[in-house]
Amino acid sequence: MYVKNGPLQTKKSWLNLLTVCLFKQSSMFKWQFIIFLVYTILIYRSVNCQVDFSDDDEEEEIKIYQPKPIDYVNNVYSANKAPNVYSMSNQNQANNQLVGSEKTMEQFLDRLLHESVYDRRIRPFYTDSKDSKPVTVLMNMHINTISGISEVNMEYTVDCFFRQEWFDPRLTYSNSSWKHVEDITLHYDLVNKVWTPDAFFRNSKDAKSHKITVPNRLIRIFPEGRVLFSQRLTLRLECPMKLQKFPLDNQTCTINIGSFGYTLKDIIFEWSKTTANTIPVTISNKLEMPDFILTAHKSSVCQRKTSTGSYACLEVRIELQRDLSSYVNEVYIPSSFVVSLSFISFFIDHRSAAARAPLGATSVLTITTMLGGIRSQLPKVSYIKAIDVWMSFCLVFVFAALLEYAVVNVIARKQELKRLVRQNERNKRKSQIPKLANYSPTNEKVLMIGNRLAHMNSYNKCDLDHNNSHEALESLLQPNLSNSIKKNPQSNHSLHVDSVVSISGVSQQSSPPVASPPLPSSPPRDDAQMVDFVSSFLFPITFIVFNIVYWMVYLNMQVNFE
Repeated sequence: MYVKNGPLQTKKSWLNLLTVCLFKQSSMFKWQFIIFLVYTILIYRSVNCQVDFSDDDEEEEIKIYQPKPIDYVNNVYSANKAPNVYSMSNQNQANNQLVGSEKTMEQFLDRLLHESVYDRRIRPFYTDSKDSKPVTVLMNMHINTISGISEVNMEYTVDCFFRQEWFDPRLTYSNSSWKHVEDITLHYDLVNKVWTPDAFFRNSKDAKSHKITVPNRLIRIFPEGRVLFSQRLTLRLECPMKLQKFPLDNQTCTINIGSFGYTLKDIIFEWSKTTANTIPVTISNKLEMPDFILTAHKSSVCQRKTSTGSYACLEVRIELQRDLSSYVNEVYIPSSFVVSLSFISFFIDHRSAAARAPLGATSVLTITTMLGGIRSQLPKVSYIKAIDVWMSFCLVFVFAALLEYAVVNVIARKQELKRLVRQNERNKRKSQIPKLANYSPTNEKVLMIGNRLAHMNSYNKCDLDHNNSHEALESLLQPNLSNSIKKNPQSNHSLHVDSVVSISGVSQQSSPPVASPPLPSSPPRDDAQMVDFVSSFLFPITFIVFNIVYWMVYLNMQVNFE
């Protein structure tokens, strides 16, 4: 059958061929045909559809903002040798060309910061000759917060706005058509296209630049070529502390700014002072610190000389006074109460061991715990701190109070031992007194007669002899016998005679009486109570004197921070 050639007939013929190949041929031929068809399609697309991986937007941007060539640039690059386009004369020539040829700010900035005109690798005022003068960088700083003051690590954290200002003649646009613009604030990404000083913080341990929500950087250009560069920084700085007076101390922390690579021949740092009363370093009025009070801050200019040369530097001295109220409430008052509590044991009877011993031991453990907690918050230094002196003396006082109870206990036991010895000797003397034959008075009267006999033996032994001993004994018995006569008048005579005869007989026949010391009329003194009594006055007075000396010495002590 004859089929005319045409779009419809051709399409039907291709469909018929595809149907025959897929359904009327073998399976092996079907797969071969499918693979051949896919391969043909891929080759067709690769030949007729070329993919462009270039950035269309970037090309379009270059076409729009590509500046027109400048005559002096063509003259410079048309020469066989490349002259120094960064000398002062060429810089002024480049700036003079920027007159009336820019219609948009984009064209102006592209022409001003073009690599053929401006090279950020070269500092301002640089020339090949020896007369090259250094660039002066003016700096100022605003401190938002001071926090994280650590005595253990001897560091602190500062959040600040750090501003630098310098002149760059290559960025002068006072002769251009944009001279009426007071200043041009550039995008933060354009910081990488402008020369900036290599300032760094010498005593920083760590630093970061804020990038939320955008990088906190500002670069601004003025018509006369002045450049302002500001950024927000958080700095963790080193602060060597003198802790001899801790916690009665004052600390001085510094912020040291220097040039890392440029020497004094290339760059000079100075504090920005528009007037005589201008303060280059300002601190927020809302600044609050938990442990310190800001007393003053000073700014100064310095120089650092190393093995690689002399470098410019600026320094800020921040004077801090420690807030003593927290330490008074947490250390001094509690420790004073614990010491005073240990003195209460002097008013407790030394026989009450269950009350005095735990009180002294608890006081010692409390002071020891407080001392350990304070030392864990401070660095291990080679000198003695004021808080160490205080806690050490408190520990000495409470330990001395506990030791005083041990001394009192020893004295009381010795005194009790002596009392028992005297009691035994008294009992032996009573057993050696001769008994009357015909007279048996009451125990009290016998004891009184024995005491009077001992008194006579000890004090009147030298006045008695064998002949008048009878009269002496009778005179000793007379008061007791008179009392007996009053009670028993009937047996008055017989009792008197028998007593005298019996006693005289005993005194004549018995051996001479044994001499014995007189018994004290008043009770013996308690030495243990006397030690407690003296300690109850001595310990508090000593603690008060220590307080006076401690506060006078450390409040007037001066520490050299140089």
